Amino acid sequence: MTSPLEPAAHYSFRPSMDSFVKLPRDAHSAMAQRNVLMAQPASYFSQFFNGRIPSLPEQLAWIEQKVLQSISWDFYRNDTYFVMVERADPFIHICIRRHDGDECKNWKHHQQIKSELIGPECEAVELFPAESRLIDTTNEYHLWVNPNPGYRFPFGFSWNRFVTDKPLTLEGAHHAA
Repeated sequence: MTSPLEPAAHYSFRPSMDSFVKLPRDAHSAMAQRNVLMAQPASYFSQFFNGRIPSLPEQLAWIEQKVLQSISWDFYRNDTYFVMVERADPFIHICIRRHDGDECKNWKHHQQIKSELIGPECEAVELFPAESRLIDTTNEYHLWVNPNPGYRFPFGFSWNRFVTDKPLTLEGAHHAA
């Protein structure tokens, strides 16, 4: 029987993608972020100003606020993904995006990203928000991680680790219609 706080070295971990490299943050990356936001049409900003199109000085102030807010974020990349990590107490927010812009719904990849960048014994959740809070602008996926390796969410499986290389099949089993 394994302890929930057992070191990660105990678990066999076979990466299916390259390890992540932390990207440097400098004035150039902040300016690139400004340029991306400044290239947006004026109508883009209305979602942040209660539906009205803000004046140019308001847009510039909002952009600068977002750039300053992102200074504490860490950015990582590997052969497949670009990942942003924001330490937003009490959770850590992980934003995952593929380089090719395609969907990234590989659960094992999300698990590997969480384990490599935050910790193998930290738990994370993906939130499916109320429609009124939905933000869907690109194929990005978001995880919220509790940074305490001993914390367990009050939902999910309660039994010990059980992992197989191939999915289990139940021959002859029928699902209810």
